[in-house]
Amino acid sequence: AKVASVDTGVDADHEDISGNYDESGGEGDYDLHSHGTHCAGLAGATTNNGKGVGSLNWNGEYISISGYPALDDQGRGTDQRVAKAIIDAAEGGADVISMSLGGPALFGPPKAQADAIKYARKLGAIVVVAAGNSNDDARRYSPANIKGVITVSAVDENLDKASFSNTNTKLRMPIAAPGVNILSSVPGSEYMSYNGTSMATPIVSGLVGMMCAYNPDITTEEVYKILNETGTSVKDSDKVGRVINPTEALQKASR
Repeated sequence: AKVASVDTGVDADHEDISGNYDESGGEGDYDLHSHGTHCAGLAGATTNNGKGVGSLNWNGEYISISGYPALDDQGRGTDQRVAKAIIDAAEGGADVISMSLGGPALFGPPKAQADAIKYARKLGAIVVVAAGNSNDDARRYSPANIKGVITVSAVDENLDKASFSNTNTKLRMPIAAPGVNILSSVPGSEYMSYNGTSMATPIVSGLVGMMCAYNPDITTEEVYKILNETGTSVKDSDKVGRVINPTEALQKASR
């Protein structure tokens, strides 16, 4: 399955990503910021290769990673640039679009992003997005509040809501994953630990990519139903949803 990182790009030459990287061409195949490469490693770094970190992508056999530039080298982007990256990823054949980005949307979702996500879903992509890091209600942030996306909040090492994480349970498809002290790849074949719903999101995207590899015809609604039904209920699930349980989710997706 192809997982597209709509972000700052991906270091295509990173030692733990290059073996299963699918070039998108242009700015998406390098990363002068680090955020996109960190997220890409969490979604699909090659596992069991004796290097760096591991993802659910065992031996790199199930997921390919591609980068699509939605943010610049300072991590900033416009609605139009984000929308274009979504469209490019969808037309590039992405099965999963992972978006660790967002911002306040006081007057509702930006039309450009909402239309791009609607188009991507029409082409068959499952869109997974970050809830945001403002300790606020994700309904006030986009793309977290756009119809049809799976919105990911973050938990810490104790499975409590991460202090920074937005809540997401007033949205249609909330789920949670680890997002505190998360080690992953950064440019130059290096590794660093970051915090954020940005980290929780590609962990979920990688799992969804594996589910798509097992079951290519699976839909967004079917994926979310499995994630939710197999997820672990924790103390703060009323704020962030259930925490993903990859083993059970993959078993159920492959039946």
